[in-house]
Parts: sequence; structure tokens; C-alpha cells
Amino acid sequence: MKRYLLTIYLAMAMGGCATMTKPGGILYRTAQENKLARATKLMGERKSATAAELLASVCSEPGIEGVTDEALFRLGVLRLESNQEKQAQHDLERLKKEYPKSPWAPMAASLTEFLSSTDDMRQQGRRLKEQNLSLTKENKELHQSIDQLKSLELELGRGSKH
Repeated sequence: MKRYLLTIYLAMAMGGCATMTKPGGILYRTAQENKLARATKLMGERKSATAAELLASVCSEPGIEGVTDEALFRLGVLRLESNQEKQAQHDLERLKKEYPKSPWAPMAASLTEFLSSTDDMRQQGRRLKEQNLSLTKENKELHQSIDQLKSLELELGRGSKH
């Protein structure tokens, strides 16, 4: 009987450590806070790729107010720095939606508004480029027509002298 209880105790002890850091476990919040702290430190050390992986890990697991919201904001900023604007905008939108009372939400709102305006400017720039190409083509055609008219005028002028 003692042996049976000892086996059960050991099984619980070994399995308990692993489950304490899983969602719902006693140490889950602490584990997520530690990941966030490591990611923040890595960001300070300019190790963005590793920091982004840690932050993405925090964001992919069940959320914790005060941890996941900050992770979403920081991940959005890192993705902006690496030209992943669509993903950054998604992270920031998620932050605003899931954690509207977070202190990070107003900054996320400002960034998403800025990203939207830059998207509008890019589209306007593309339209202007297309118009410019079209006008350049028309200009070239007009110059060719003028050159042809000049040539015809010279030929007609020569023909009337004879």
C-alpha cells in the first residue's frame, strides 16, 4: 500500500510541475510574465527575431490581461520594424478588440490609424504613378505627331518651291 501511494505521489509530483505552467495552472501567469520579460530584454538587445518568437508564443496562448495585451503591442511594433505591416495591424486590432481597457490600447489605436493613412497614401501614390505613365505616353505620342507634322510641312514647303 505504501508503495502504491508513493508511486501515485511521484506521478503527481512529476506531472504537476508541467501542468502548473499550462493555462489554468497556478504558475501560468508567472510563466507568461517571464516570457514577456525575456522578450522585452531581447528587444533592448536588438534581438528582434527571438523576441518576436517569444511574444508570438505569449499571444497564441490563452490571454492574460496585463501580459497578453502588452505582448500584442510589442509584437505589433516588432512586425512594423520588419515591414510586416498587415500582421502588425492584425496584432494591434486584436489588442484593441480583446483588451479595450488596456493602457496599450490607445497607442495601438494611434498606430492602426497611422497605418491606415499610410495605406491610403500608398494607394494614392500608385494612382499618381499610373497617371504619370499615361501622361508620359501621351506626351511622347504628341511629340511624335508634332515631328511628323514638321516633316510634312518641310516636304510641302519644298514641293511648292519647284
